[in-house]
Order: sequence, then C-alpha cells, then structure tokens
Amino acid sequence: MNTYKTTKMRVAAAGLVVAVFGMSGCGDFMEVTNAGLIEDEALNDPSFAGAVVAGMSADYSRALNPGLAQFATVMAFEMTGGTSDQGEHIIGYLDGNIVDRQTTWDGWQRARWVASAGVTRLGESLTDYSSNKLAGQANLYAGLSNRLLGEMACHSVIDGGGANPREAHWPIAESYFTQAITIATAAGDDDTKHAALGGRASVRAWQGNWSGAEADAALVPGEFVWSALYSSSGVNLRMYDEQYTSRYITMQGNPGGWNDHYDANGDDPRVPWSKTKLHDDSGTPPPTRGGGWRTWPQTKYNERGSDVPQVHGAEMLVLRAESALRSGDIAGMTTLLNESRALARWGGGLAALAQPADEAAAWTLLKRERLATIWLEHRGFYDLSRWNAEGKDSSLAGRATCFPIGQKEIDSNPNLESLR
Repeated sequence: MNTYKTTKMRVAAAGLVVAVFGMSGCGDFMEVTNAGLIEDEALNDPSFAGAVVAGMSADYSRALNPGLAQFATVMAFEMTGGTSDQGEHIIGYLDGNIVDRQTTWDGWQRARWVASAGVTRLGESLTDYSSNKLAGQANLYAGLSNRLLGEMACHSVIDGGGANPREAHWPIAESYFTQAITIATAAGDDDTKHAALGGRASVRAWQGNWSGAEADAALVPGEFVWSALYSSSGVNLRMYDEQYTSRYITMQGNPGGWNDHYDANGDDPRVPWSKTKLHDDSGTPPPTRGGGWRTWPQTKYNERGSDVPQVHGAEMLVLRAESALRSGDIAGMTTLLNESRALARWGGGLAALAQPADEAAAWTLLKRERLATIWLEHRGFYDLSRWNAEGKDSSLAGRATCFPIGQKEIDSNPNLESLR
C-alpha cells in the first residue's frame, strides 16, 4: 500500500508568520486540526514535524502544476496545444518570460528551498532524526525537487547564486535520496525507501552511473507506485482543468511524430485517452480553446484530485531495460520491457514484445516503451532532451530542450547580471 495516497494537506513551512495544521501524532497525516497562525520559530517544535513535511508535499505538487500541465506536456509531444495564445512553446520556443508564466520557475525553486530548509530544520529539532519516518520523507522531497529542476531547467541556480550546469542538481538529489534510504530503512518505512531508491536510480543514470542505477532499480517492487498528491479541495491537478474545463490541450493532431512513441489507437492502458468522453448535445467533442482541434481528453487523470506518479516499479524495469540496451544486451532489454508490460497495474498486462532485430530497432522500441510508461508524469521532456543530446532521437531538433532561467530571477539576481 502506498501510504502517501492519504497525505492530502498543505502547510506553509517557511516565513515569519505561517499557517500550520497540528498533527495528532508525529507520523499521522489523517488527523488534522487547524491550529491557526504561529511564529516560524514554533515549527522547530518536534510536534510540528508532520506539518513541515506536509508543506513539502504540497509545494512539490504545486511545482508540477504551473506550466508543466501546458508546457512540458506539449513540449514533449505528449498532447497537442489547443490554442495559439498559450505561447511560443507550442512551436518549441521557450524564454524566461514564458517560464515565469503561472510561476513555473518560482514553483520549482520554492519546492527545492522548502524541502532543503525543512531537512535542516528537522535535523536540528528531532532527537531521533536518523530513524524518524518524517525525516526520511523530508529527504525524499528534497531529492525529488532537485531531480525536477535537473530534468527541466537549463541551468542550476541555487539560493541567489550563479548559473551552473543543470547537472549540478544530480549529486545533490542523489545525496538526499541516499539519506532518505538510510533513514527510512531505520524507521521501517518501505514506501519512502522504495521511492528514494527509484529516485536515486534515475539520477544515477543521468550521471552515467548505469550500473548503480540498475542496482537501485532492481530493489523497487514492480507494482510499487509513489505519487505527488492532489485534492479536489486542496491542491488541484491542473492537468484535469486543462482538459475538462479550459480545453487547452488535446490528443487530436498531436505533432512531432508521437505515433512513433505512443500507441495511436488509444487502447494502450498506459496512454489512455478518448474521442468521446467530452461531447456536446449532438455527440460531437467540443472544440479546443483556440478552435483548431476537437477536445480528445486524456483519461489518466479523471479528477481534480487525481495523484501523479513520480516513482514506480514499471519505470524502474524500463530504466533497467535501457541500461541493458546500452551494454548491448537486446535480449535482456526485451525481457525487462516485457516484465514491465506484464504488471497488473496495466489492467492485467500487455502482450509480450518480440525481440528487435538490431540496435536501431531496439532503441525505437525502448523509447516508445519508456515514454508510454511515464506518459503525463512530467518526465518525458527530459528523456527526449537527453536522447537528443546523445543523437538517439531527433524529436527536439531545432526546438528548446530545457526551460531557461525565469526572467524575474535574471532581473533580481546580481549573479545573473550578464544574462540581462
């Protein structure tokens, strides 16, 4: 059971005066009472450790919401932008002003800062920090927020510093994941341990440590899923509204050769969408916001409170498959892909794949399987970016491959003066 599914609350974790929710127990996220406003200093009380971690959870969910519902989904060709007023990202262009829309850059940095500061706070306030379940969860969020920035942003800018390569986030994320694994193991928290192992597997792979990535990934159970949390009464999932309310994005007319990466018929349970779920009185799907397409919605997230997977066993099997392919083991790759396809979470399993005849065909298959497995989980854009850099995929040729620094950051950060 993924206990994170029950953690649906938001608490501010920083600021001079903050609103918090008191917990009935150190690790109980279900019993919540509104404690009103307290001073930031009061959050150093160990009894508020749950509130601090809940704030990290909410800020991480928010970080996935702004911009990514429109920007990353469209930039990765997962869906089509349904209106020209969304911005130039529809044609593959990004700049600092676009990234600032809907607080995309700010949201990513807030999630990173709140989690990192929260880890420091808990390290100073919890006497049992090394075996406390909440400390493990805090380190997990710190790792995930750094992974998010590394996968999305072109440069790493930390706490008003200069512009460093995006890869600077990988060792930071790996360190937090390692700490989360150690603490969660001591606390007996398998959910956090498996999520942190999966997170560490991915950032190890992105650093070229494929053997380390494979070792971590092999420890994550196939049916395991850890998700960012959303709620119809709290942090709403923006992806739902983009489809079912504002109709900004659609599966119709998907550009960039998505038929090569995703099943085009809508019958792959990993890539669920519908031509008929939305319709007017005549039975016709309504037009998108710009009127250029009909609204064929994704059906992976059918509620404003749908949670978004961020680490799961199916992805870990595909990551191991990529590692096998990189070492020339096409047979091993195929076996691992078929293990992922056979998981019960795909409705009883998908039909087994035949082994590709050569390396080129193997890469085509691997890319399709990876992107289908993590569809609409805000991860695919980085996959296309890294494969583009290696010459293994040309989908992003002539297009942005990452998100530039937000313009507000450039304007306010003295260490970025040369970018103005």
